[in-house]
Amino acid sequence: MDNTTRREQILQILHESTGAVTGTALAKACNVSRQIIVGDVALLRAQGAGIISTPRGYQLVTPLKKGCTRVFVCCHGMDLMEAELEAIVDNGGIVHNVVIEHEVYGNLEGTLNLHSRRDIQQYLKRMNDSKAEMLSTISGGIHTHLVEANSEEELDAIHKALQDLHVLYSD
Repeated sequence: MDNTTRREQILQILHESTGAVTGTALAKACNVSRQIIVGDVALLRAQGAGIISTPRGYQLVTPLKKGCTRVFVCCHGMDLMEAELEAIVDNGGIVHNVVIEHEVYGNLEGTLNLHSRRDIQQYLKRMNDSKAEMLSTISGGIHTHLVEANSEEELDAIHKALQDLHVLYSD
């Protein structure tokens, strides 16, 4: 298979997938190394393909649904990360990202796209296995999440749950 055909196959696999696809799975499907997939994805992005990397693998950017969105500003350590994320998904939210403000680089964003407790568990396992620190370690625990829900009522419930956990940032 030539490079162009392989990249088309990657896009087709991502398009047909209902969730994220690991680089390893793409490499196996295309009969190449994972490193070749990393390069192909970079080239596809440069050509305008909306491919994002999530803790669970690659996926095509999906436009926000017709729901409501809100940015929550939070501050906590690793000890409350799981509870924070569960409070969001348990109240109907999707955690799209985590963003911190860096004094030199400006906003640094990690794409999450967490929809369920299962997604959260996979994310936490990956963080634990890689011994990664939270992005917000750089910013003293302060970070934001773009959260999507079906209604303002669900966003209000998420706000209340985060408030009850004492993770919402206030100066």
